[in-house]
Amino acid sequence: MELDSIMNGYDSKLFDVLAQASNRTFFFASNMKDNTARWSKGAVEYFGLENEILHTADIEWLKRIHPDDKAAYLRDFEDMANHVSAYHDVEYRMLNAEGEYVWVNCKGYMTYDDEGRMDFFAGFVTNMGVRNKIDPVTGLWTLQEFRKDAEDLLYNNKRGVAVMIGLNNFKRINDEHGYSYGDKTLYAIAHKMLAVRSQGTRVYRMDGSDFALLIEGGTFEDVNREIGKMRQAFSVLDIDRERVHVDFRAGAVLFPQDGRYIDQIMSNMTLALENAKSTGSMGAVFYTEEMHLKRTRLLSLRDAMRESVNDNFRGFSIVMQPIIDSRTGRGTSCETLLRWSDGRFPGIGPMEFIPVLEDTAFIVPVGKWIIEQVLRYLRDWEDRGNNPIERVHVNVSYVQLHDDELVGYTADKLKEYGIAPERLVLELTESCRIGCIDELTERLQKFKDRGISIALDDFGTGYASLAVLKDIPTDIVKLDHTMIKSVVGTEKERKLIECIISFCNNVGIIVCAEGVENTTIMGIVNEAGAELLQGYYFDKPLRVEDFYEKYVRQISVTAEVLGL
Repeated sequence: MELDSIMNGYDSKLFDVLAQASNRTFFFASNMKDNTARWSKGAVEYFGLENEILHTADIEWLKRIHPDDKAAYLRDFEDMANHVSAYHDVEYRMLNAEGEYVWVNCKGYMTYDDEGRMDFFAGFVTNMGVRNKIDPVTGLWTLQEFRKDAEDLLYNNKRGVAVMIGLNNFKRINDEHGYSYGDKTLYAIAHKMLAVRSQGTRVYRMDGSDFALLIEGGTFEDVNREIGKMRQAFSVLDIDRERVHVDFRAGAVLFPQDGRYIDQIMSNMTLALENAKSTGSMGAVFYTEEMHLKRTRLLSLRDAMRESVNDNFRGFSIVMQPIIDSRTGRGTSCETLLRWSDGRFPGIGPMEFIPVLEDTAFIVPVGKWIIEQVLRYLRDWEDRGNNPIERVHVNVSYVQLHDDELVGYTADKLKEYGIAPERLVLELTESCRIGCIDELTERLQKFKDRGISIALDDFGTGYASLAVLKDIPTDIVKLDHTMIKSVVGTEKERKLIECIISFCNNVGIIVCAEGVENTTIMGIVNEAGAELLQGYYFDKPLRVEDFYEKYVRQISVTAEVLGL
């Protein structure tokens, strides 16, 4: 009859079903008139309650609450008694059966009788775990527990593997759906991982959207098996009846051979994960000594480039490669390319140092320096006499376009050196064509409004396709050199080049064919209607002084080169 005093038979069955729904959530129902409460069996076991039915419910529960948290708990009940709110929502520390305080979140709802007295109270308590041990969002062990468990294995001379798993697109999920939805996604991912992991594999929630696995005695094969199962398990998730696509990369460290201390394991895991993200590997990437050497070189390179930028761009220089007018055979334009020299990095090329400039945002001041150097040379050539160079191309990256000062700076420098805006061509590198096309178009239009020309580089690869031409305000399209080389192959490839050039000509866009390396390629693209030609067949990038002597002072390339 004690049970019936709290709830009827139907409600009792519903309570029993709910009580089995989670091993971290404990349900309760209280008769406030006789101070009797029923708790789920899980709560009895976890908190060490005397029985499923508590007769002096408030006293029995209150004596388990941490002394520092009792005031907040009682204050919330006082608000319910005074009808301030019928809802109960409090976090506090609770003594569990093992004698340690754990954080819980208690939520409930109070009903009242006709005279306004508290009548029936029901709700649930969620175990948030020992502070810093259990992640409240996912229910997984935390970063602190990962460190502790890994240290225990190392201390006991155990071998194994640690794996860092990083979600690729989680920021977009948060931006599009909100943080609450993001938390639900993390929870779903965590429980998918728990469901498919092999026995002995421990799963942890690390910082942000990273997870970790710890496998005692684990091997390469064990890791790739776990990663394969998890990739299959949560590549697509249904969250709030909406399908979410989740992608991740994984970096792994074998210990103790690649990590004898926890901080070393953490650092090497992160490095392996970064490598996995940069290479796009679908399997786990294992840490190697080569990665460490590359990282050391990269850090040294960053420091050296910072020194160069801060020392008035010491070590930086520009070279120029001619762009030939296919109708006249003259070098009427040129592309400006950046070079950098430092005795500590002999033979370093732009493929290595430009990504460093972009990653560190040093490309912003360096890019402005390039623009001024180019305009200064143009002004000098104008002052020396007849200058046949109609346009000078300068590469700009995605990072530079996000510099709000660049438009005004460029316009001011054009005015300072007395150069017509259309003679400066900003050439978009591949990194510009990521993200939102609308945003890119808006930023480019600001340059167009100042009369500055825009060129789309590497056309025919990656994001550069005919579809973007309707949105991006482009004056010149530069066909990618890999595409140009393919014209000596099948008839289909030639027709594709002809189609692109014809389309651009019809809509008033100038086409420049890059990668012209021999007479065969030159003849094909010339016949197809490419107005501009660029490549080693004509010349390699030259020092500015040499470019001036050959293409400015001597005015033109001989037409015989083109067979005209």
